[in-house]
This record gives sequence, C-alpha cells and structure tokens, in this order.
Amino acid sequence: MEAVGGVMGLRIADILDARSITIDPRSRKKYDLIREMVGLLSSTNHLGNPKKALADVIEREKEKGTGLEQGVAVPHCRSEGTSRLAAAFALAREGIDFGALDGKPSHFIFLLISPKDATTTHVQALATMARLLKQKETQEALLTASSPSEVERILTEVKE
Repeated sequence: MEAVGGVMGLRIADILDARSITIDPRSRKKYDLIREMVGLLSSTNHLGNPKKALADVIEREKEKGTGLEQGVAVPHCRSEGTSRLAAAFALAREGIDFGALDGKPSHFIFLLISPKDATTTHVQALATMARLLKQKETQEALLTASSPSEVERILTEVKE
C-alpha cells in the first residue's frame, strides 16, 4: 500500500478512481478541460459544492498556471466546495496548452481539489502525482491505456 507523499494511510486509490478519469477528453482548451474534470467529480458526488470548487480551481489557475514540464499539468486548489480530497485525471493524447514551463502541451492532467484546511496533504498529493506522472515508464504505460480502469490500475500500481 503506497502512501501519497509519506502521508500514511492515503493512497492514490483513495483519491482517484476510474469514474473520475477521462481519456482523450472532448475539451481542447485548458479551462474547458477543468470544467469537464470538475463535472466528472460532481457526477460521482466527490464535491459538496461543484460550482464553488470550479470557481476556486479556475481562480487558482489564473493566478499561476499549473503546466509543468514533460507533458504534465496539475490544476488544483483548496476549496470550501469539498470536505475531502477529490481528484480527477485526464489523458489528453493530443495535448492541451496549460502554459507549461517547457512550452509543450500537457498530456497528463491531474486535478486535485482539497478542503481548505488540508494544506499539508494537498501539497504532498500534488508533489507525489507530479513525480509519478513525469516518470517515462508511467507516461509510456498511460499512453497505451484504452480505458479509465486501465489508467487507474497504472496510476495505483506505479512505484515512486
């Protein structure tokens, strides 16, 4: 049982499941994709107040972009719109511009919305997912995934 960023008892499987994973999303723009991903979390009852959560993550994204290097983006926020960690993942093989530091499109997008008071857990979960998603082996496995459940398996079985 892998802990997320050293937080014992919290595993990737605890915050991400196949119902909140999308492959080749309809959205081709950053904010549209964020809306689509928040919609996934809303439809699976992961958010108490989806409108508040969406507004908070968009506000956070406008303050400072979350496009990292190597095809990874981690849009996130802490919000009163949820009472627990809520995560979604998008595999965008065509790539979406998240303003990454290396100027390249993002293919592996991890959205994390945490309760307002979950600062430590929020930062640790983000750091862990960013590290995992930047691994070449993880990226190669994800790019061949054909279903959300396969993506979920890859992400929960990957080793740091």
